[in-house]
Amino acid sequence: MIKTMLKWIGDSITIVLVFIIGVSVFTMFQAKTNPQKVPSVFGFKPLKVLTGSMEPVLKPGDMVVTRETEPEEIQIGDVLTYRIEGNTLVTHRVIGIVEENGIVKFRTKGDANNTEDQELIEGKQAIGTMAFKIPGGGMIADFAKTGRGFLLFILLPIFLLIVSELRVIWLELKKVNNKKTEAPDHIKA
Repeated sequence: MIKTMLKWIGDSITIVLVFIIGVSVFTMFQAKTNPQKVPSVFGFKPLKVLTGSMEPVLKPGDMVVTRETEPEEIQIGDVLTYRIEGNTLVTHRVIGIVEENGIVKFRTKGDANNTEDQELIEGKQAIGTMAFKIPGGGMIADFAKTGRGFLLFILLPIFLLIVSELRVIWLELKKVNNKKTEAPDHIKA
């Protein structure tokens, strides 16, 4: 029973690690091939929070995961990530929706800020709305990009996976050899 449970836990951890490695490689590839586009996995975009403008909801070092949202679906109260001045991304709360010359625009404000943002945000600037956050996730992502982080989060799990699989193969070979040596005398050649 315990062996079965440990095997199930080990297999689950392996699946999660393989998924994380795959997602990491996929997003790195996306970022390299199209630097103007925010990397996305199934419509979700992980982004590191850099400032305290959205405290206490989002703190510096957190990871905010946005989901792609059509501009007409954005509502007052949503936490919106949008692009300003080239590649700069901002995540603030929508506090108003206005229409100017037939174009829907969003009035935004950081929760910790005293004043609303000066510029109205057009739908084409919107990256998406917050789906969820991972406290401290941005710092973990930054660490994973370092040499030590790469070793810890990528190479070590791969090494452990290989060792685990080699152990399984070795145990199976040992079972086969034991069965051969335990054959009855009348079967031995």
